[in-house]
Amino acid sequence: MKALVISDREEIINHVTPLLKEKDFDLIHYRWIIKALDNIEEIQPEIIVLSAMEYPRHWKTLAGFVQSGIGGNDVKLYLYDKEPLSTEDAKKAYDLGILSFEENFNQNEKTPAAFVNVEVALNETLSRFKFYDAKYYPETNCILFNTAPENVENKFIKYISMYDGNKVSSFSGELKMNDDDNFCIYVKDYYEKEI
Repeated sequence: MKALVISDREEIINHVTPLLKEKDFDLIHYRWIIKALDNIEEIQPEIIVLSAMEYPRHWKTLAGFVQSGIGGNDVKLYLYDKEPLSTEDAKKAYDLGILSFEENFNQNEKTPAAFVNVEVALNETLSRFKFYDAKYYPETNCILFNTAPENVENKFIKYISMYDGNKVSSFSGELKMNDDDNFCIYVKDYYEKEI
């Protein structure tokens, strides 16, 4: 996949290019929009990134040129600017199908960790089970409890069952406090069964 970045400003280049590389784009960089327009048919990029502030009149011309099919089909155009566009320019960008680079590629935006709401059964002393509602984070292999599980004498729990609405999982785990002072069981010896 090719990304065409059109900018003469280092702060834009330094911000945009690492984010595009993370998404596995091959980068082509032009400092002058007229030169990019001249070569766009040969480049055939999947996306184009430029600044409306840097090219206040030409970004609309480029958008029309790209939408005509010259330069490839389904080329997405992104504007990168720290300042919001004027109401008039924002409407033009919307009408031309131009997207905001910051909204689509923002590196500062932290994606919340994905979790699954689960029911957990812990085998306590005297072979009694205690049931808890919890959150399972597959990425860290952690079951998060809002309150400490009651009567857990050891930090290692040998028999744990978890139900996520589709399947039952059985495992052993280690009870620890996480960085947010919540109790978390880190899963060991995982076994899963569909029901």
